Amino acid sequence: MSASAIRSLFFAVAMGIAVTPSLSVHAQTLAAPVESQNPAVRENGTPLTFAVASVRRNITGTGSCDPEHFMILPDGFHMANCPLLAVLFFAEVPSDGTTLGFSTSGRTVGAPEWMSSEKYDIEARLEEADRAAWQNPTAQKKMFPTLLHALLEERCKLAVHRELRERPVYDLVIAKNGPKLSSAESTLPADILAKHPGVGVVPGSGGMFAVGAGGSMALYGVSMRTLSTVLSNRAGRLVVDKTGLTGLYDIHLDAPEPHTDETGSYIFTMLQEKFGLKLVSAKEQVETLVIDHIERPSEN
Repeated sequence: MSASAIRSLFFAVAMGIAVTPSLSVHAQTLAAPVESQNPAVRENGTPLTFAVASVRRNITGTGSCDPEHFMILPDGFHMANCPLLAVLFFAEVPSDGTTLGFSTSGRTVGAPEWMSSEKYDIEARLEEADRAAWQNPTAQKKMFPTLLHALLEERCKLAVHRELRERPVYDLVIAKNGPKLSSAESTLPADILAKHPGVGVVPGSGGMFAVGAGGSMALYGVSMRTLSTVLSNRAGRLVVDKTGLTGLYDIHLDAPEPHTDETGSYIFTMLQEKFGLKLVSAKEQVETLVIDHIERPSEN
């Protein structure tokens, strides 16, 4: 995935207007934790934490919150000039496995304003004994959210819980005249990458994507569940797939016209006219992240 494509998507997620990003560092992709074992503890039963971590308020503006400054390192994690809300979204993974799923409007409750407005630098390094596991992509997927959660607990006294709350959602359904979708030309990542250089993996859902000008997005080999994930932040509330479609598709989402659509209504028109799909208002029980307590980071 190209640096420009990653940067565009990361900024969009940080601003709450786009979708689940894939942080590709050293050719690795972060996804949701695998539940085959408890990622919060080591094999010897001790809690999994960073060996050392520096968390400092960035008051100089040095660095920029993009994947070049929010990255996985061979021995840890580096972040420059990013809000702690971005860290929270990587630390807390919904039970459906959707990375950054709590970034959708209304799915996180109780976050103070400074978590979005204040910027921080983080340098964190793993214990020497944990680095071999960290090099394994499967293990790293489990370790990363756990490590970030432990860091926020230690330095910010984070306390959270999850509960189901009835919230407004959009059901994604088939429109009156039926779907107008193009079946995926290929579902093999290598084939997609060969034909569309610069694409990245949609973590936790499947398929690949590329971000274009103005926030347009091309999706390759994606399910309706993945499309629902992509649409959730753009529509301003959780989108639930109710289409019953089980295929994989190539989908190009147009960008809104600049300065003409502040409410996201273009999504409704585009879905119906271009894809034969429709968003219908509904209410459902939604897994919600509730922040019970958080403080500004303690001094190093």
